Amino acid sequence: MRIRLLGVTAAVVTGALAAPRTASADHSVFSLVDNRLLAHVQRGGGVVAVAGSAGFAKYLNGGRPNLPWKLGEKHEGHRVAIATDGYVRMTLPLAEDQKASALWVRLSSAHPRDLEVQVGGKKAGQAAIVAGWQTVKVPLEGVTVPSGEVELTLAFGKKGGDGPAFEWIQLGGDAPPDGAPPLYDKAAKTLVLPQGGGLAYYVAIPAGGRLVGDVSGQGCQVAVRARASGVKEITASLAGPGAVADLGAVAGKIVRLDLAVAGCPEARLANAALTVAGAEPTVQKSKKPRNVIFWIMDSLRADRVRPFFPGARPEVPSWEKLAKEATIFTSTYVQGNESRASHASIWTGEYVVNHKMIHDHDILDSKWPTIGDSMKSLGLYTSGVSANGWIIDKWGFGKGWDAYRNHIHQDGGTRGEDVWKAAAASIKDRVAKPFFIYLGFVDTHVTWRAHEPWIAKYDTEPYGGPFKKAATDPQVDLIAAGKMKITDRDKTRIIALYDSDVSYQDDLIGKVRAQLAAWGVGDDTMIVITGDHGDEFWEDGRLGHGGSLRDTLVHVPLLIYYPPLFPPGAVVAEGAESVDILPTMIDALGGKIPAEIQGESLIGLAQGVGRGYPRPAFASQYEDAHAMRLGDWKILVRSSGAVRLYDEAKDHYEKTDLAASRPVERRFATDAMSTFLIYQKDWKKRRWGVASNQTAQFAEDVDK
Repeated sequence: MRIRLLGVTAAVVTGALAAPRTASADHSVFSLVDNRLLAHVQRGGGVVAVAGSAGFAKYLNGGRPNLPWKLGEKHEGHRVAIATDGYVRMTLPLAEDQKASALWVRLSSAHPRDLEVQVGGKKAGQAAIVAGWQTVKVPLEGVTVPSGEVELTLAFGKKGGDGPAFEWIQLGGDAPPDGAPPLYDKAAKTLVLPQGGGLAYYVAIPAGGRLVGDVSGQGCQVAVRARASGVKEITASLAGPGAVADLGAVAGKIVRLDLAVAGCPEARLANAALTVAGAEPTVQKSKKPRNVIFWIMDSLRADRVRPFFPGARPEVPSWEKLAKEATIFTSTYVQGNESRASHASIWTGEYVVNHKMIHDHDILDSKWPTIGDSMKSLGLYTSGVSANGWIIDKWGFGKGWDAYRNHIHQDGGTRGEDVWKAAAASIKDRVAKPFFIYLGFVDTHVTWRAHEPWIAKYDTEPYGGPFKKAATDPQVDLIAAGKMKITDRDKTRIIALYDSDVSYQDDLIGKVRAQLAAWGVGDDTMIVITGDHGDEFWEDGRLGHGGSLRDTLVHVPLLIYYPPLFPPGAVVAEGAESVDILPTMIDALGGKIPAEIQGESLIGLAQGVGRGYPRPAFASQYEDAHAMRLGDWKILVRSSGAVRLYDEAKDHYEKTDLAASRPVERRFATDAMSTFLIYQKDWKKRRWGVASNQTAQFAEDVDK
């Protein structure tokens, strides 16, 4: 990002767009140039999927249910994607005013073939393919092509070896030339807008957002058009250096932002970005913590903790007090929806696709640097005490500990107060030296127990059923399997038990902080509190965890206390992930983050760096389904390739799928999700940014 003094003399504003503000110091929150692989190339009234570009990934549904392509290939001097199956699928976006009566394909085939095109699973047209390079037109006569997301299937049969090599695919518009359309001039570092064409971005417009850029080319202007659901579109025209367009009329909306050339054969657009007022934040690192307490509260849902969900029933005065002194991240996802996968991502900073802790027999590979390794290498005495039965050396979680105790395997009980007593005992003679404590609480994991005085507050009616004192692990297993019948009254009781566990754990936060103060290390100790997943309580007919990617399972609280680095009372709404926890602790302690780690430190985000534009939070269900939250919007891609979209601000329990009715928001989420899934194995946020807001390095690395 860079700060620039934005004048307004070169900006031409038309239509419904309000006049630009007076010149001010703005900073970029989204670079259109750096994020050029999220741009949709427009040509002759149609949309072009440039198959030879790394940006092709955004049309491939994340490779679900499979990825029948070799991407980033070269064929006879052309950049191409090579089909590896007899048919391929993709989804392309059409604006409301775009019509598609034909599909144009530029490809090279080793054999003559027949090409059949399906739209939404229905045959729409066909054409013959000859051997060699050709541009094929397929009239779409069998169906009416809708606006919004158009699901295409190209079937051509498999005749041994790979299928055709595709250079580009154009949906709708006029007959195109054979060459691939330009997008970016690498030498000049400019976006290229040719006559009759342009670019479309699906972006979030921040409060006070403006579009800026330097337009070059004799007589050139860039026509700007912003369209959002339920809002009148706005238009503008940019010209010359330092051009500015105010997008305040669509602030807070997800928009399709179209850029098209006007007044010349080809325009160049440099330094194009969405900006907001004010100087760009910088990271300030002063005193590093001496000690760290890392606290995982198993099965703790974010929506049961008031600082993260105002109005939640459980009383949590310790959470509320600490939140005023700490930074909280209100849109945090765990990377798995059960203990093993999520802990493995926390332990290593790796996504599930890499650490592969998916099945019960999987063991965390010793090649990954872990929390214990990293804390020990930084000179801290490492002590771990957990009541989670999975988090033991047998499954790969034992590296790097000076002392480690698993209560559930060592007859220590599962109560949080006992876990803390054991942890405190392990370092009571060492508090004068740096220490790292991992606490693994399972009170909000079954067995759920009745704790006073809270249970009497959360279940005020008389109850004489089987769950008066507890809902045990065996009982919950039977209920989840449909082998134990319960009543609605029983369900009310079970949820009250869970809520009393939430308050019980909250009470222990206060006791732990009191002990730190008694030791004289309260101000020197960084505290990180989170969950490893949530639990479902029949919101979608299920009880327990592992069964879905609902927010009730993957949205967890994340709080970081250490005022010299994490501003007290700061609330970060942009997405954070469990893979970020380990690099955050390493960074806070002044260490070097291992190159293998995919997550990034949250210190910058807490201090405002990277704020102001939606950042994704991602979760996996055993790599069979994937979810991504972007602002209020959540996209879910199942192993079948089916896509769902939810508005989390209005539909917390995800009852209404909006994938068909909100195409702009769906494409905004799809661009990030599909790009991320295709490149997930190699994605390191410190180098590439995040999928919705990429650094310049991402395109340079993958689009060669």
